[in-house]
Amino acid sequence: MAIRGTGRLTRRKFLLYHSDLRSSVDRKEVGFGWQARNASSVAATASTSREIIPPNNSYRSMEWEFHTPPEENFNINLPAAMTAAGDAGAQALMLYSQDHWGYAFYTSDVAVRHPHLQGDFFGDEVRLARGQGMAAICYYSLQYNNQVVFNHPDWAWVDEHGEKQRRRMRWFLPCLDSPYRQYVLGMMDEIFLRYEVDELFLDTYGIQFHEYLGQGINPFCFCKYTEDAWNHDHPNDPYREGFKTTEGWYQRYEWHKKRTLIDMLDEIIAAARKHRPQVLISLNGGPEIQPNEVMQRVSFIYAEPITTTTGISIGSILMRGWGRPDYQAGVFSQQGYLDTFPGSIPRIQADALIVQNARTFIVGDAPIINDLDGQGFSKRWFAVAKETWEDIRNVDSLLVGIRPVLSTAMLYSDSTREALAGEKRPVDFQKSTVGALEVLTYAGRPVESLAEHRLTRGELDKFEALVLPEVEVMSDAQAEVIRGWVERGGTLLSTYKCGLLDEERQARSDFPLADVFGAHYESEMREYVRGGPAERRPGDFTSIYLESTGHPLAAMLAVSTVGLPGSFLKLNQISGEGVLRYRLPFMVEDVPHDHWFNWGPPPPGTESGGVAGVYNRFGKGQSVYLGVPLFWAMQFRPYWIKAWVPELMRRLVGEPIAEVRPEPFTEYFHGTFFYDKTGGKILVQVLNTVEGAMEGEYLAIPRVRINVDGKRLKPLGAEMVWPRRQVLEVTPRGERLEVILQNPPRYAALLLKLGKA
Repeated sequence: MAIRGTGRLTRRKFLLYHSDLRSSVDRKEVGFGWQARNASSVAATASTSREIIPPNNSYRSMEWEFHTPPEENFNINLPAAMTAAGDAGAQALMLYSQDHWGYAFYTSDVAVRHPHLQGDFFGDEVRLARGQGMAAICYYSLQYNNQVVFNHPDWAWVDEHGEKQRRRMRWFLPCLDSPYRQYVLGMMDEIFLRYEVDELFLDTYGIQFHEYLGQGINPFCFCKYTEDAWNHDHPNDPYREGFKTTEGWYQRYEWHKKRTLIDMLDEIIAAARKHRPQVLISLNGGPEIQPNEVMQRVSFIYAEPITTTTGISIGSILMRGWGRPDYQAGVFSQQGYLDTFPGSIPRIQADALIVQNARTFIVGDAPIINDLDGQGFSKRWFAVAKETWEDIRNVDSLLVGIRPVLSTAMLYSDSTREALAGEKRPVDFQKSTVGALEVLTYAGRPVESLAEHRLTRGELDKFEALVLPEVEVMSDAQAEVIRGWVERGGTLLSTYKCGLLDEERQARSDFPLADVFGAHYESEMREYVRGGPAERRPGDFTSIYLESTGHPLAAMLAVSTVGLPGSFLKLNQISGEGVLRYRLPFMVEDVPHDHWFNWGPPPPGTESGGVAGVYNRFGKGQSVYLGVPLFWAMQFRPYWIKAWVPELMRRLVGEPIAEVRPEPFTEYFHGTFFYDKTGGKILVQVLNTVEGAMEGEYLAIPRVRINVDGKRLKPLGAEMVWPRRQVLEVTPRGERLEVILQNPPRYAALLLKLGKA
């Protein structure tokens, strides 16, 4: 039996001043097929309302992507498309009020309406969705808008050379320091005065920071409006001159962030909630992009998930660790008219989200468009959406109110991300965090991302292990919290320049946790980095070798040396036991002067570079410190890191609270543990993702062992509840209790009933 889911200028002056933005074609009498054909159906469907699940409670939201050029004629059977969405299982629909081209899809007095728009397409979508019991989400493209830039070129976002900024060879960016800011607020006033929408979703919000942090694209606008605004606020500090110094760059970065991220968001929220005080606010971008000041202002966060080749939804783990409720992640579908891909592929992607308890979101690549499939929508796309949600429709009632079982935490240092952004290395910390979360997951223990603003004694005491993945910025207070936790019995794994910058981004001469590490920092070694000491951003090229000292923790690496790219830190061991040591390459290359080895890196020579990794007992706890950017290097997916780090964690924490182990081991099998909302059961979810990686080819896993600490968790019984019901045996294994899944399905949900601890 399946478990079913429960499912400012005054406004008048502004409109008069900017009326030229409304194209004359707005008033033409043009054909509007969907309206003429379906007017009676719209009224009929809207009257058949049922209870609406709020978007922040829905595990099944659907976006009708609608970035539509002037050729669109709106010949769309909206009632039928709404029925198809409901049949697929959608509980909330995201509907476009303004797209990337800058077209509005309602009868706006502010914006540029689509040239073929006659009537109120967005308004009818909202009424239809709510009439069928689906929440209505207002999609709004904030920082892509071609029509605004075409009509007002001086409103464009420009680079230091005055060139208008365009993304994906299509869409121009207007500057939020220009009058476009009031244009946006005028639309917010209209939309939330007129329409019964449940949520506002801001897309392309903070796009300049998103692209800087993700791709290194310059985040600053150099238009006259931005320069004038800065020079007004800082009359003795010319805008352009300040970029010549690091301090000046940071000042402008923080000022720009406040104006275009925080202040703009506050103004939009105020405009929306003036008319609809309860409307939810969400935006595109998770903690790897948006600062905490933004995250705390919105109702919930949404991310296009950071995934790995083995299907782990890293973005969902990051969002969960931020401590904000109701986070959501998306699955991008293919166009239903593009390929015959099996629905099992997006199904696996969606399942990877619920495994991490992220509410799912299907981003539809143009599922509705003029005359498509004779109805104006892709019938096959909606059929695939139904298959995508097959598991979720049957388990989402289990997911409400669950909280994770805690074992291993990875500290997410927003301060480090910001510091590296200022050093023109915005992507590096994301590489470190993604690498850490992926490789830690392979150990089979519950893994969390712990945002640094949540780093307190009480929070940290809930975890068995803490990982600091190239966390360069650390305050004295944070160091003291971590020191005390290790002393009380915690297990710490740290890497590279850990804490060598304080909270003011000032350099320290030593690690703030040197006593915990059992090692002092001496210097950073760059001479072996390809290109010489001036090379600051090395690529995938080995520059240092590591070898085992014979320590049991490095037994797996005893067979040979292993290599890493980037610089490394010279250490002075003060206590503990050496685990790894450096083996220096046999030569220093100087490529510009034709002094280099071969296609590959110079092999290891005979000279040692000293200790590279230290195991240290500290109080009742323990620490492993490594002087290399281990997790950053995971972007190149070295086999030895993928294999050794999970083994290291298993040796350090031999009796975790819970663990999942597929037999034989595969990177494509993941499991998670969550307490249910009563605390009396544990929901275990397991997922085989190989079908996604193999593009539809399924390979079974023979057996999976699920074991828990019998002293902390006391399961009295176990049952698989989806995709079939099956009572499972709980077997004692010493002080641990084990459940074995033979030939587990692609996705399975189990419940462990707990006794009193």
